[in-house]
Amino acid sequence: MAALVAGARLGGASSRVLWTTTVLPDIALLYGIAAAPAFERLPSYAVRPYNVLHSPAVPAALLTLAALTRSRRFAVAGLGWLGHIAVDRAFGYGPRRPDGLRY
Repeated sequence: MAALVAGARLGGASSRVLWTTTVLPDIALLYGIAAAPAFERLPSYAVRPYNVLHSPAVPAALLTLAALTRSRRFAVAGLGWLGHIAVDRAFGYGPRRPDGLRY
């Protein structure tokens, strides 16, 4: 949640970059949900994209790029993405096993 607040302070509460990157990691969830046998299980083809997009490595790369280029947009993007992952983890939505279930 702190990352989202920091992103809102840095980019503005109505920042398109902030809100796009806050919801973007769930594109993999939407990608697999139509063919999911149950809500709790993602199809195997959606597990890897879901895990990659929910990895802290993605916002870390964005924040590193922001530091190197001094780009406010990359910083806001990294904070929004990190905030999404943190909120997911707080509610128990972490990485998925190869069979699509949560660990």
